[in-house]
This record gives sequence, C-alpha cells and structure tokens, in this order.
Amino acid sequence: MTNAQALRLALAILAIAGTRHPAMAQDLSLSGLLDMRLIAPSGQISHADGGYGKLRWGDGHGSPVIPALGQASLHGSLLLMPELRVVTDIRYDPSQKTAVDVLDFYVRYRPVSTSRWRWSVKGGAFFPPISLENTMPGWGTEWTITPSAINAWAGEELRIFGGEATLEWRGDVDHIALTASVFGLNQAAGTGIASYGWTLADRPTGLLDHIRLAGGEHGLSPPQYSDPFRHFDHSAGWYGGVAWERADIGRIALLRYDNQADPAAHDAMDSGWRTEFWSLGLSSDIGPVTILSQAMVGSTVAAPLPGYKSTTRFWAWYVLAALERDQWRFALRFDQFGTREAASEEGPKGDETGVSGTVAATWSPSKHVSLVGEVLAADYSRPQRVLLGKSPHVTELQAQLALRLKF
Repeated sequence: MTNAQALRLALAILAIAGTRHPAMAQDLSLSGLLDMRLIAPSGQISHADGGYGKLRWGDGHGSPVIPALGQASLHGSLLLMPELRVVTDIRYDPSQKTAVDVLDFYVRYRPVSTSRWRWSVKGGAFFPPISLENTMPGWGTEWTITPSAINAWAGEELRIFGGEATLEWRGDVDHIALTASVFGLNQAAGTGIASYGWTLADRPTGLLDHIRLAGGEHGLSPPQYSDPFRHFDHSAGWYGGVAWERADIGRIALLRYDNQADPAAHDAMDSGWRTEFWSLGLSSDIGPVTILSQAMVGSTVAAPLPGYKSTTRFWAWYVLAALERDQWRFALRFDQFGTREAASEEGPKGDETGVSGTVAATWSPSKHVSLVGEVLAADYSRPQRVLLGKSPHVTELQAQLALRLKF
C-alpha cells in the first residue's frame, strides 16, 4: 500500500465513523487555525527554495515586507468509545506538493484506569514524542512562531508510520511514563539535514509532501526533491523513551530513535539514510517564568553507491524562557547547532556551526484571536557556500507579524 492509498483509507475511516454513528455526533470535535502574516524576509535563498538559507522566508534579494499565508489547518478528534479516539491534522499550504495535505492520522486506545497504572496504544501516522514546544495541533508552537532547530527538523523529516505503546505510573507526587514504538516509512529521514543542515522554519512536511534539497543556488534543473517517508528494506525502525514529571520540579524526557535503514538501499529517486539520535528535554517553572530546554545528538549515514559513503553527525540544543501575563505572552530562545560530514568525495563537506536568537511577543485579546510578533536572527558558517563564490559565514534576519484566527 502506498502512502497516498493509506492516506485515502485513513480519511475514509474517519468519514465512515462519523456518518455511521450519528449518536456520537457530540463526540466529534473540530478546531481550526488561520495564520496570516506580514514578513520581512531574510536576504538568503531559503532551504525551501533549494538554497542554504536557514529560515523559512527569503528570496536572496532582501525584499521589503511581504504578505503571506503562514498556514491554514484543521484539527479533528472523534471519540468512538470512551477508550477509543481518532485524531487527524489537515493543513492547507499552496507551497506543498498537494495544497491540502495531512500531517498526522492515528487511532488511540486508552482504557479508563482507577489504579496508579495506566496504559495506552496508538497506531497510524504521527509525530514522535520529542517536542516540548510544539504542543498545538498541526505541530504549532504556543510561545513563538518558529520552533527551535531541533523541532523544525522533527517536523520536516520525522513521522512515525506504525504503533506506539505507553505505560504510565501516577504517584501522589511523581508521574513516570515509558514509551516504545515500532515503525516503517521513515528511512529517508536525514536526507535534508545532510543536504542543507539545520533549519529554523515552521513548515512541517505533510504525508504526501516532499522536501527540496540544496542545489537551487547551483542552478540545478530540475529541482531535486526527497520524500522522507519512504521504506527501502525489510527492517523496522524503533524508538524508546522515559519521562519523569513532578509538579514542583518539572518534566524530564529522554528518547532514543533509530530508523534502522540500510545505508546501501536505494532506488532511482532516494536512498536509505540510517538515522539515529538521542533527545533529552527539560521543562520547569521558576516563579512566573517557564523554562524549556532540549538537546539532541545523532548521525545519519548513506552509502548508495560502491565506494561512496557519507556520514553526517549532527547536534543541537536550545533554551527558551517564557512569561505569561494576562493577555500577553513573551518568549526568548537561544539555539546552537552544528553538523560534521565525513564523505568519500572531495571538496567542501556539509559541515556547519551556528547560533540563533528568537524574541517573540503574543497578544491574545480573546481565545479566538492572537497577534504574534517575532524577530529571529541566525549566525552560522557553512563551507559549501564557497562553491557559490560566497563567504562561508552569513547572518540572517527575519521578522514576522502573524494574525492567528482560531475556531
């Protein structure tokens, strides 16, 4: 079954479930978000357009302020039984391969528990439990417009097509959760980070979408793309994690991911990338200030041709401090990131080191309307830029003003 066929089947199941059980109509909830923006883009060509730019918006000309659609999304949740729920997120974006696409679709079963123990399972296509920032439907963030480099990459290249099981223990003070998953169709994950490195963008990849690879600045035609949701061999990927939470301290979550791809497996379009990483996330409240922090370290490997092998090691971390006062939210985030490539070919490697700073303020006069302002600066060095006759070092600046309408 192809991705497209699986997607159509999933949507059909949701539609049939909603129409064949009219008595459950009150258990079907829909919510949406329309995000319209004014943007002062970066002067670099964005990775979304085949460049090495880190930010979502940029055309290489230092354009003045432009209007744009940030996103239009729909979140649906259907409660079939007290223990069984179907969830999906649909996103409209003209820049996608298909203007309307699905970000996730899964079924979750969680029995009611009266003891300290509780378990749940879910299956379908969903984001791995990595982000502390992206708590809104559609991989959206509450404190900023743009997520950290770690979670921008997770939205672009990671999606779980499989199952996940969680076992929880709820004490009087402590809450502990163990999570494990087995999945497929994510064996090209790592192509993007090896091609253009880390990014700072808020455009997650839909299940039918693809990502554009670096090459636009080299004049490559036609553009080169990769589908991160592919499977090339018979192995299954997995992740496992543990989380500990305590109200007076906060939450700590550790996760290990390995897609188990064969680096030598390939077809005419893509190749398998053996991608594995550790992720550690921390969240806590210090007085009125909320602190979020996360670190990731891993590698991705491809060897599609005899005598050729590329290994890209990557790492990143961020810390975010946020404050909420009445109708206002303020956030300040610092990111640091890097990659280092070891490849058989000659020439500049896909190495980079960089930092970024993000400042954001949100005004919400009602639960249906928010106005978010954000300024993001990224300073980094990538030796591959010398192939374009440019300095390897660059500083990008992007400002956005978003009007978010929720229903």
